[in-house]
Amino acid sequence: MYENKTVDYIYNLLIQSFQEKFNNRLRLLPKSFIVVLSKVLAGIFLIPYKLTGWFYLQLFPDTASFDEVNVLGYTLRPLVKLGNLFGVGNPTSGTAWEGTVRANVIYTGNAVMAGTQLKSEKTGCLYATSVSVMTEGESVDIPVYCTQSGIVGNLDEGDSLHFVSPIGFVQEDAEVVETVKLGVDDETEAHYRSRVLNRYSTQPQGGALADYRLWAFDVPGVLQTYPYNDEDSPGGVLLYVSGTTDLFPDRVPDSTLLKQVGHACTYDPDTGVANRKPITAILDPRGDESYPNVRAVRIITFNVYVTGFSGDGDFGSQLKTELETFFDNREPYIRGLSSDNNRSDSILRNSLISIANSVAVSMKAKFDTVTMNINGPEISEYDLGKGELAALGNLYINGELYEG
Repeated sequence: MYENKTVDYIYNLLIQSFQEKFNNRLRLLPKSFIVVLSKVLAGIFLIPYKLTGWFYLQLFPDTASFDEVNVLGYTLRPLVKLGNLFGVGNPTSGTAWEGTVRANVIYTGNAVMAGTQLKSEKTGCLYATSVSVMTEGESVDIPVYCTQSGIVGNLDEGDSLHFVSPIGFVQEDAEVVETVKLGVDDETEAHYRSRVLNRYSTQPQGGALADYRLWAFDVPGVLQTYPYNDEDSPGGVLLYVSGTTDLFPDRVPDSTLLKQVGHACTYDPDTGVANRKPITAILDPRGDESYPNVRAVRIITFNVYVTGFSGDGDFGSQLKTELETFFDNREPYIRGLSSDNNRSDSILRNSLISIANSVAVSMKAKFDTVTMNINGPEISEYDLGKGELAALGNLYINGELYEG
């Protein structure tokens, strides 16, 4: 067993061995010399020991370091190196929000020049027009982009931007009417590691179920993908997509992300070549790159009721956290893609009772029972269907809504 050793551990082994070999037999070396020698040798032995252990961890994507290291003049990131070897590429860089704003025209026949700056009171970010647009009619639509990348610059339809320097022939305030591209932060270590592990464990097979997950991960903001055969269309593929919680708190992505996933499952993002899904697999039946077969996941919300509770401590807060984690980790079962030994598509009342019991025991509290429903009669179990994910709705303790 390769265990982590400390300098003191090695030092004690060495000094005991030296004292036994020399002092107890020949008694030639002074005690102080043996102590100093043992400490020096312990440090010398420990350095290659730890380096060997660290090197071994870099061989596998679940333990490789994401940070930069310098080895013999070469700077590299072990996890990213593995990602490139497996065909995942580098972590994705953040992108800036892009959209369209509508400004009311005061005087026609003028041009809003490219690079004109606007500012949002909501985000505090600066935005700039991407092309020059002539003012015609009562209003003019102007493409704009955020000058900094990340989710910090994301705007919703109906939000306002105002020109930093009023230009006179359009009103100072403009309204966001369309989001073309969401801003995304730089890819996190956890998300990139997940992509590398997926590619490491499931190599592309030219259109197998797992391939759609691998291809979809090329799009920033994708949390998970659930592919199915479209039973209503020969050759049809249905793709349900969940989004990362930093962009989509409820994990339900918007139409922009869905179209990007459809495109990524068809065309290689680096070359633009349609070398991904088989030609007979239909993701875009209309042929207009709207990808109606790529759909957002549906969230099933479960209300949980705890009755007969008695005890001290913040039982509700801890229980709510545990239940949220439990529901968030449930996902539909897909034969050939999901693990048969660790299925997570069933939501059982018994599982909720077990969670509540674990929390209650840790707080020396008691309760009678736990029930659940989905805005209707009480149910004892539920199996997630196509593209369905679970979420905790309301938590009731002794009949009262817990709002903590």
